Parts: sequence; structure tokens; C-alpha cells
Amino acid sequence: MMSPFYQPSAHPTDRGPSMNSANGRKIYPFHPSAEEIDIEVVAHHLANANRWNGATQHKQFRSRISFSVAEHSVLCAKFMVEHLDRPDLELEALLHDAPEYMTGDMIRPVKHHPTVHAIMKPIEDLADLAFAKRFNLAYPFPPEIKIADGAVCAAEFRQIVPHAADDPSDMLLPETLCAPYEIAMLSAYEAKEYFLDAFEVAMNRRRHFANPPDTL
Repeated sequence: MMSPFYQPSAHPTDRGPSMNSANGRKIYPFHPSAEEIDIEVVAHHLANANRWNGATQHKQFRSRISFSVAEHSVLCAKFMVEHLDRPDLELEALLHDAPEYMTGDMIRPVKHHPTVHAIMKPIEDLADLAFAKRFNLAYPFPPEIKIADGAVCAAEFRQIVPHAADDPSDMLLPETLCAPYEIAMLSAYEAKEYFLDAFEVAMNRRRHFANPPDTL
């Protein structure tokens, strides 16, 4: 599952290359630790990570040109609770893109190309497993996660992604499930607070179900 671009040494303490994080501590994307995941750091990074490779524009406010992974994640969690009636999966929906706090949001045509996917998928899997362990998430993610993600993506595409009227994207098809939310395109700071508030709500709700996180 290790990326072919990184081969660990025989030394047991070697965790591979590291990166800086918002709290000044190192993150090891090739060897993530569940115990080291700091949700405020996650929120900070996701709030600064743009979706759609930055090809976004609010239709009313020209100054709003960035749409964050943090805001997307909150909308997915809302859709999971309000429209799929699965509050038990709210935390999974909120954190389904959380590994992108290490990798950023790679645009789909690049990420899904076989040569890139073969490298990125193991890195994402390691991060997903770390988050699943840290927050006791259902993993592999159940299909409802992809449904919520797709519905929010459709809302984003229709509202904030400039495209031609005859764009053949399946996100414009009438039968495509589309989340009924207005995409606000919050500032990075607002998106961070939005995510952290949603995390607190999801954690409190999680206590009512059979698999609450082992640690808070």
C-alpha cells in the first residue's frame, strides 16, 4: 500500500518525508499516525484547499472565487442527515475528504488517471485508515458517502463552476441527485469555523449511536 515513490528504510523510526502543518508540527503523509491527527489542523488545511482546481465563481458576489474542501465537507454531512436520513454516518460524511488536509484536492481527471491513481490511492488509503482509527469511522466508507458527495458536487457544478450551457457533464442531467443547498463560498476563516462547528455537532450526535469515537 506504500507509494512507489517512497521506500522506507530499515530503520524502525523512519517515517519518510514530512510536511509542515498549521500548528507547527510535522505531518508524515507516507506514515500517518491516528494519534497525531488534530481536528483544528485538519479544518485549517481543508479551509485553505480549493475544490475544482480553483475554477469557481460565485454568481452574485464577484469577490468570492474560492470554494473550500471544508465547506464541501460540511454540506455533505448536512445532506447525509437531512436527506439520506443517516445521522449515524454524519461524521463519516464530514471526514470523507479529510486526508486532503495532507495532499490538497487534486482535480479528478488527474487524480483518476491510472498512472497517478496508482501512486495517490495508497497514500489516501493510509490516511483514511488513520482517520477511521482516530474517530472509529465505518470504513471502507458505505455507499451513502458517495451519494452525498455526488449530490453536493452536482450543486457546486450547477451554481459556482462556469461551464457552457451544452456541457455534457452528467452533473447537469435531470436525474442527477442534487443537494438543495446554496453554495456560499465562505472565506477560508469562515469555512474553518463552519467545519469545526459541524464537527462538534457530529461528535455530539455520534454519542447516540453504537460506535462513538474512542477518543475525543
